[in-house]
Amino acid sequence: MRIPEARQFVGRNCWVSWTDRFGRAHSKVLRVEELQFVPLYGAYIIGDSEEVRLDKVTQIQPVE
Repeated sequence: MRIPEARQFVGRNCWVSWTDRFGRAHSKVLRVEELQFVPLYGAYIIGDSEEVRLDKVTQIQPVE
């Protein structure tokens, strides 16, 4: 997923699924606060309780 695709989820509660650096799957409901590009690391979803690398997101769905 890229930043333009993810912009539609900013300000919404979403079910986000992603893989960590070890390949383990994680899922969580996050309120997507913003999207941010971090130099040397890439794009991130900044949520209310977690920060997730956008390239590791496997699925995102709005909960509302």
